[in-house]
Amino acid sequence: MVPEKLVPERKSLAPRHGMVGTASDWNYKAFWNVCIFILLIELSERLCYYTIAGSQEFFLEQLNYTVQQSAGLNAAFTTLCYLWPLVGGYIADAKLGRYTTIIWFTTLYVIGIGICALAARPGHHRSGTWYMIGAMGFVAIGCGGIKPNISNFGADQYDVSTEVGRRSQEAFYTEFYVAINAGALVSYSCMTTICSDGGPGIPRKWGYFAAYSFGGVCMAISMVIFIWRSRVYTHKPPGGNIFESVLTHLSSAARAGSTKGIAVCAGVPLTLLGILSTVVASYFPGGWSVFAAVVLGSGLTAVGWGCSGDLSWVRSANRTDRVLRRRETADFLRILPTLITASLSFNALFNCSSFWYQQQACQMNLQFGSIQLNGSFFTTADSLAIVVFTPIILKKVNPFLHRRFGGFSRHGKLMLGSSLAILSVLCAAGLELHRRTLIVTQYASECAPRGIRMTDISAWWMVIPYALMGVAEVYVNPTLYYVSYAQTPPRLRSTAQAVCLVMSAASSGFFTLLTQLMGSANDLNNANLEYGYYASIGMSMFFLLCYNIVQRHFADKDFHVLGIYHEESDDEGQEKSAYRQVAWQRVGFFKDFVTPRNSLFASPGHKNPAPGTSAPQPNQALLVSSHGDDQFPSPKSDPWAQRRISEEGSDDEEDGNTVKITLVAND
Repeated sequence: MVPEKLVPERKSLAPRHGMVGTASDWNYKAFWNVCIFILLIELSERLCYYTIAGSQEFFLEQLNYTVQQSAGLNAAFTTLCYLWPLVGGYIADAKLGRYTTIIWFTTLYVIGIGICALAARPGHHRSGTWYMIGAMGFVAIGCGGIKPNISNFGADQYDVSTEVGRRSQEAFYTEFYVAINAGALVSYSCMTTICSDGGPGIPRKWGYFAAYSFGGVCMAISMVIFIWRSRVYTHKPPGGNIFESVLTHLSSAARAGSTKGIAVCAGVPLTLLGILSTVVASYFPGGWSVFAAVVLGSGLTAVGWGCSGDLSWVRSANRTDRVLRRRETADFLRILPTLITASLSFNALFNCSSFWYQQQACQMNLQFGSIQLNGSFFTTADSLAIVVFTPIILKKVNPFLHRRFGGFSRHGKLMLGSSLAILSVLCAAGLELHRRTLIVTQYASECAPRGIRMTDISAWWMVIPYALMGVAEVYVNPTLYYVSYAQTPPRLRSTAQAVCLVMSAASSGFFTLLTQLMGSANDLNNANLEYGYYASIGMSMFFLLCYNIVQRHFADKDFHVLGIYHEESDDEGQEKSAYRQVAWQRVGFFKDFVTPRNSLFASPGHKNPAPGTSAPQPNQALLVSSHGDDQFPSPKSDPWAQRRISEEGSDDEEDGNTVKITLVAND
């Protein structure tokens, strides 16, 4: 292992100004010489994760857990995997750096997979206790160190000071998403079926051991290759303890008497305690479930309320920090209500496809020729829908919606994605109601509890709700990732990504509690699974309503356009001066906000466009500065409303000029 501080800084493979080569040429070299080895870790990790997540319920049912207990424990596993990224992100940012953190946590991941494989051996060797230690312990912790760092480490390899480098970095995120879905496809199309039904040369009773062992070997090989190529990576040292800096500002504001500061300081630990309590409740239902629901709901409410609306209370913090400015903390907090409500709304529906869809499929006809498929096999429809429909959505559907509504931004994407997810769950509920009216066959299901027989309806019908959920993901998940990146100060973007993962953990926690309300029937013919679907839709619509309420007071910002935060001081004058450089804009339901990709900004006083850019065109909006009559092109303004970009700071303390920028239609 190469310590991060001893690895020399390598120049990025992205070309600098004056170098010969197209963007695609340089992106090709960067990918195959550097980033392919980073993506190999992500592909192998997702292969292992989805193999365990997709087979865990069936494995636990063979150990005499009920269907609902198995679903609850499976949800608890997901909760832990998405809660540990807080620790992994902190260690990488404050202590070890991304590369070293990935190595150490990948090692724990491999150990965990090995323990799961040994615990899944048939006969008296099969142990539920050791399986839980491997999955809930080592694998979950390992996932927490890999997930918040691997994509950022890949992005670190590009020189974003050039346009080619920025485009190459943007392309990397597409490649990263392909790696995730490649791992999911292999897991759900092959590995989960091997778990329950065996495979060529693999007896059925050895299926779990073989599948877990294969995943562990792939992970170990990927780690060895990743370390072998360490000298070609760009290694960036830790950037300081961001978590501690945010907590310093929050605690200082709370001690100064800020009610919202006190709410946030109380809400954060309550939220984490509530998430952990849902894991405990999966083992000890009853009183723990009520406690977990109350604590988690109270924590999220306190954080959401404290971070909404006016955040001037953050400036009441009388303690400064060398790592982070108070204005940065405020701009980070303002995005939390959006991430919390939008994530919880969608994941309330997505959890149905992750857990209940496969249980439902297991009591449908799974025969495919001479083999019996695993219920989680049909999750491949989700991944295939993402791969197939993404280019269609980007090239055809979104441009049409943009023309039809005069713009199509994150609001519209989130609402459309949520609508498709609701349609997916309603479709699954309809199939479940129809399934229970049909004849039960004489053939036992290999992925259901012992003795449960299949119903005379093809499991291939589950492709429809899975595919609908996949299309919904295309609209929701990339939008949330982009919002957490673009609407967060640069030094807090890893933390914002960790927040998204923690909200997935919170959503899984709520799902764990919901499964306990559904009872403990092993046979879905004696249960009412559709009630769980309806409850999930109700939960999603509640959080979606909260999201729309939050958006009434939310203003988008572009942290790349007019400058960055002042680095030398955190006093009030410096902070106002720094904040004045950040543009912000209220947006309509469909309208995109100004970004450096589609607009040109220049410093006040510069009359001519920058080299290599074009002058404003007809039907473009103009940004007009009160410093003079400077005009800068931006996207075409909304045909039914003007947009205003106005910075929040007061008069310039040096020259007395107030900075106001108005977006004026030029139709």
